[in-house]
Amino acid sequence: EAIEETSPNPTVDLARAALDATSKMKSESNISAQTDSGAMSNSSVEWYNKALFLMEDKKFSEALSCFDKALVGSAQDEDLAIRVLNGRGHAFYYMEQYPEAIKAYFEAMKINKDKVTGATLYNMGTAYAFVELYDDAIKCFKQAMPRGLEDNQKKMCKEQIKRCNELQKIQRRKLNR
Repeated sequence: EAIEETSPNPTVDLARAALDATSKMKSESNISAQTDSGAMSNSSVEWYNKALFLMEDKKFSEALSCFDKALVGSAQDEDLAIRVLNGRGHAFYYMEQYPEAIKAYFEAMKINKDKVTGATLYNMGTAYAFVELYDDAIKCFKQAMPRGLEDNQKKMCKEQIKRCNELQKIQRRKLNR
């Protein structure tokens, strides 16, 4: 959905930009049961991988259920727990439940903030923008850029920061009327 501004302001399509970014940022890819960590529950990995396939099929509600099942057994494996929570965030995001997406991403960050990817911060920023929390969105986009993004992805972050600044100005004008 596009967020349309009153004329003469430009139409800012955060949803389109987010979809473009997500297709370019294949961040949380499949992990196999043959990982270095013996502590990782095969069952959790299976649920996680099943959820990823459901996400590819755009069955976000079903994927969310699988992520929830994967989360139960992921407590012993920090990396898996972070991936599962990020997956939950992505599922909520695509179901347009942006506050829930932000909560899931934040839970992943609480486990280990140093392992948060630029792609996750980008998605979190986009979710913040959808709920019109532009300051938080801008912070996420700025933090995303030095975290392993490619040049074209950094450019997308800069474009989102610019859009959020424009939307924030409009928001402030409306509040000060």
